[in-house]
Formats: sequence, structure tokens, C-alpha cells
Amino acid sequence: MGNGACPTYKVKRRDSYSGKGKMIIARTLMQGRLKASEGLEGLRDAIFGCTLCGGCEEICQVDIPFVKIYQLMRAEFLRRGMWPESLQMTRDTLLNSFNIQGQSQMDRVEGWSYWHPDEDALLDRMGQEAKTAFFFGCASSYRAVSIQATIATTLILDKVDEPYTILGEDEWCCGAPMIMSGDFETARQFAEHNIEKYQELGVERIITNCPGCYKMWAHEYHEFLDIDPPFEILYGYKFFEELIDANRMEFKNPLGLTVTYHDGCDAGRNVGFFEEPRKVLEYLPGVTFEELPHNKNNCYCCGSGGVLRAIDAEFANQISKLKVDDIEQTSASVVASGCPSCVDFMQDQLPQFGSSKVVKDLAVLTAEALGLEWDGLEEIYG
Repeated sequence: MGNGACPTYKVKRRDSYSGKGKMIIARTLMQGRLKASEGLEGLRDAIFGCTLCGGCEEICQVDIPFVKIYQLMRAEFLRRGMWPESLQMTRDTLLNSFNIQGQSQMDRVEGWSYWHPDEDALLDRMGQEAKTAFFFGCASSYRAVSIQATIATTLILDKVDEPYTILGEDEWCCGAPMIMSGDFETARQFAEHNIEKYQELGVERIITNCPGCYKMWAHEYHEFLDIDPPFEILYGYKFFEELIDANRMEFKNPLGLTVTYHDGCDAGRNVGFFEEPRKVLEYLPGVTFEELPHNKNNCYCCGSGGVLRAIDAEFANQISKLKVDDIEQTSASVVASGCPSCVDFMQDQLPQFGSSKVVKDLAVLTAEALGLEWDGLEEIYG
């Protein structure tokens, strides 16, 4: 149960890191058959040494909600004072800067707006009243390769004449790092802040390209915080699919690329957006699509999820080697994904393991097929 699909087990080769192993240790502790002094630290290492990718849930025959259980167990370790020190530092960063990168909130937009072809119009959208809002997310605000997807999406929204607002420095982290880590009360502060800001602007619908942010807004605020945001929450590539269906996108620029697609764990297994991004790729002119050997529900985790990069970066790098090896089995020159965190991590990992393939967010490819251009593309991709 969970061994064959578990990326952490594939690297560690220790049963305690598999879904089955973690459940056995937890059960024996609860039954008193294992002393806390003998089992708690090992269980903690296994519970936090997990990307929360959901692979174990895919092969479980009795539908155990492993990911939710792991998050609740992380909350219990926080209660017992056994949280990893790195997560305490992550929480301090969030509380001090309101974003996971620890950077200035002013730079959520103004740190990269010089790349945007209509910088003044973009900045004017901050704090405007509108029914539709574009929620960037932290990776898409501060990581250079992921910022390109943010710029691409704003240009697409402009291209299809979709009025929208952005919060700018008033946008706080969605709280996903804390919900994943088990600190639900800190996550609550961030959720309530963002909800209040959007209500002040009369927002009815929120679009986000980040599946981690989408999962928070659409599912986990309710499941873990008992908060039901009063907005329609729309994943960016579901929105793109709707634009295509409504004939609001006119693709004129053939890309001439062979592309494979990485299903990020949150977008794919944990939420279920498999067909929407593939439909977008299908409509992009000049794209030959090639599936990864392990795709959709069986897609390998890239290693960046579950705050593992913050807890054990080397372990995350070892997991990413499985992903790179899978990608290298394709003839694609470009790896597309609909997750900014995955794009950012794979952009670092592919060259480290000798791959010459390029990683691009699906929003960037979509914008390029529409003939849209901006300075950041040249700076990042040459």
C-alpha cells in the first residue's frame, strides 16, 4: 500500500517512508505497542519527509485519505513541540513578510513590472474594483521563470478584454505552506486577510495559475479552517479552456515545438485537472504533444511539494532525479506544466542532471501562440 507509487520510498527505500509504513507506525503508537520515545522521532521524519504528492492514494484500494492524515499528523507534531526547525523559520518568514520568499510585498508586482509591455496599465489595476481577480501566488510573484506565466496571463486577460483586478502588495500568501505543515491557525490569518481584501473590491471570481493556491481557495480553507470563501475559484488553465470553447482566443503563431506535459501533484492527483491543460496544448498551433512515460494519475512528483524543499533540499533534489529521468525518455524539447512551483524547481533541476530540455509554464506557451511578446521571455529563455 503506497510503496510503488511513493517517490520518497523510491529514494529512501525504507518502509517507514511509504504510506503503509507511516500508517503502521502511527497505529502502533496509538495502540500503545510502541513507546513514544521509540517511535515518535522516526514517524516525524517520515511524515515531514513527504511531498504530499498523493501517489499513495492512487493505489490504495480502500480510499484512505493519506494526504489529509499526514497534514493532521503534522499539526499534532506542532502541538507536541516537535516541528522541524526549518518550518519554524518558514513560519517566521511568512509572518514577517507575508510571502514565502521573504521579499518585500512591494515587489509582488513592482519587482518585475518593468518586463510588462504596458507597465502603467498593470500597476493601475492594483486595488481596482472588479468582479474578476487574478491571484498571483508567491512563486508567480517572486521566482523569475514563474513570473513569466503571471505576465503571460495578464496579457491574455487583456487580449480577450477580460476586466480584472490585482491586490499587489495587499496580496498575502494563500497559506498553503502552513496548511501543508500543520499550522492551521497561521494559515487562517492569511486566508481571512485575502478574503477581506477581495470583498472590499467587490470580487466575485478569483483566477489563479497556481494549483497549490487553487487547492487552498477551493478546498482546504473549508476542510481545515471551516472557511468558505464567497467567490468562484477558477484554475487558470480551466479558464483558458473556457476561453477556447467560447472562441475568444485566436492563435496565429505556430510554435514548432515537441512538448511533453508534467502533471503537478496538486493540479493533477490532488485536484483532478488532467484534461484541461491537454486541451489547451491541443489547440496551440505547431505543437506536437508527447506524453511522459508516467503521466496523469501516475505522473512522478518533481520533488518540490509538501514543503520538502524547506525541510530537506537534498532529499527533494534526489526525488527530482526520478522526474528528470522520466522526462529524458521523451523526444520533447519543451516540458510544459501548469504549476509555477514545479516549473521553477524543474528549471533548476534539469540542467543539474545534464538535461538540455526547456521548462515553460503552459500560460507562456499559450501567450506565445497568441503572438504576445515581452522582455522577460528573452531574458529568461534567450
